[in-house]
Formats: sequence, C-alpha cells, structure tokens
Amino acid sequence: MSAIRLRLGVIGIEHLHLFEMVDGLLNVGAETVCHAAGDGPLTAMYEGWRPESERRPVDAVLADPSLDLVVLAGVPSERAGMALAALAAGRHVLSAKPAVTTLDDLDALDIVGAGPARWWVFFSERLCNRAVNEAIRLVHAGAIGEVVAVTGAAPHTLAADSRPEWFFDPSRSGGILTDLITHQADQMTALVGHFTPAVMSATVENVATPHHPEFQDLGRVSLRTEIDGRVILSDHHVDWLSPAGLGTWGDVRLVITGTTGTIEVRSNIDVAGESGAEHLILVDADSARRVDCSGVVIDWAERLRTDIELGTDTFVSHVHTVDACRAAIRAQRAAEAFRDR
Repeated sequence: MSAIRLRLGVIGIEHLHLFEMVDGLLNVGAETVCHAAGDGPLTAMYEGWRPESERRPVDAVLADPSLDLVVLAGVPSERAGMALAALAAGRHVLSAKPAVTTLDDLDALDIVGAGPARWWVFFSERLCNRAVNEAIRLVHAGAIGEVVAVTGAAPHTLAADSRPEWFFDPSRSGGILTDLITHQADQMTALVGHFTPAVMSATVENVATPHHPEFQDLGRVSLRTEIDGRVILSDHHVDWLSPAGLGTWGDVRLVITGTTGTIEVRSNIDVAGESGAEHLILVDADSARRVDCSGVVIDWAERLRTDIELGTDTFVSHVHTVDACRAAIRAQRAAEAFRDR
C-alpha cells in the first residue's frame, strides 16, 4: 500500500517555525493546498515559496474536507482557538509553539485532543536536533544511570526591529516562559516520561528592553518532580539577550545529570570550540568523549504522516503534549504572581 500524500492547510504565518514545519512535511510527500494569513513579510515569503497554495479565509480553510492536516503559526494567543476549530472540523493539527497560552484553553484541548480520531501536537526544537535526539536515546538506554537533574539554557536573539507588535505583548505572546520554556518542558517529558512538576521558583523580568516595558526578555524557573519515588530537579533559563557576535541565534544548551554520568548538548554552537552545531558530550565511568550525532535520522515528519495514515502513536503522545504545555504555562503564571505581589 502506498503512503498517503498529506494535504496541508496553513492558518497564520507569524513565525519562521512555519517554514521548518512545512518543509519537513513536504520532504515526506505532503502538498500545500491553501493558507489563511494577513499581509506581512512572512506571508509574502511563504507565498513566494509555495505559489501553489491558495490564500483563503480562515473559515474556508477549516471547511475544506480534503485537508488532512492544519498547520498553525498565527499569533500565539489565537492558536488554541484555531486548533479547537480545526479539530472540530475533523482535521489533525500541528502547531508552532507555544500551542496554547492559558490553562483554560489547555484544559479544553486536553478534552478534545484526547480522542483517538485527531492529533493535536506542537513542533519543538527536539524534533529536528540530532544531538538532542541522541541524548534522549542514550538516557533511555541507561548510559548515565537514572536521571536526577536537568539544566537547560536557551538564550535567543531579539532582533526587535523585525518583530511584530504582538511579540512584545505577553497577553498575546503568552510571555517568555510559556513561549520558550515549552521547548525545555518538551525535552523533559521526552527524557523522563509523564511529567507533572511542582514550580519551586519562577521569575520573568524586563532588563534590557525599555521601549517595550511589558515585554519579558529574561526568565527562569526551577522545577521539582517525583516519578516512582525518584526526585528529579530541573532548572531552566531563557532570554532574548544573545549578543550579535555569537554567530547564531542562541547558545542553547542542555545538561542531563544521571547517577552514573552526565550528558551535555550544545545545540547550535560550541562557543570557541568545535565548528558546526549539534554537539553532544558524554561523561561516564570510562571517559569523557564527544559523540558524533551526524548519523542520527530526523524522522518526525515521517512519523507524523504514518500516525495520520495508520492511526498509530509514534510521533508524540497527547499526554506528552499536554504535560509540556502545562509545565510552561504554570511556570509563567507562577513568575507573574511573584512579580505582581
């Protein structure tokens, strides 16, 4: 039996992650059918790249029964509503992160998305980074014993002049933790499984963006979770402060501490070290060594296509999606409550 050719509809073109999502799906045979988006530089870029995609109103995209998958990359605060509408129309949904910005919307998506008929999932860095994927595989293989602590750092480049107005409004963007910690919460869930952490401390600040006083350019959260009696601590730092001289958008790192070893991932760059990206350093009882990740297969799009075709569950589970989103939103709410008290 030949694989199905996924027919894609896009709603919202407000983030560059859309291009990465669509490109991955095109590589496994998908076709771009239509899109709904306002005018803007990213929409113009998309229409130049995918001229066969017909621009339609949102309702017309949702009403097209030929579509298999709706890809969402609009304003973050609007994504959950669009996802609920797409699921109600019988479509699978792949969303840019953050896929949801409030706990009420997450609860609604948890109910609707938990059914067997349709997928609601979001796209994260983990899916397309070979070193992160290899780190998760090594942890599951027992390379560093039991995971006891995880530290993540994800500085980003602000490039304020290129950002739309909604980006600086936490009520529309979700805030820095809801947005950027989603990546790290997704990694935690992939590493340790069902993940319902307690927020031990959380903070958001504006330290270097005075022209946008409501904007949050720095955020931190400490989490504690217990799985089968085992405590796992995690600390996560995010910011919009990457210096121009770095050479990439952010020096993103992941450090996993186990009972018998450690793993460090340097996702984008090894500052003043080895060239390229996707670096992994493993330390165990035998040695400290770099692990070549160049042969790791990036297959997220193929797994999603197969799940849609066969009704399997190989891409990412609904529980995983909800756990990651809930952890990020709860961290954001805790930080804002502390700041406002």
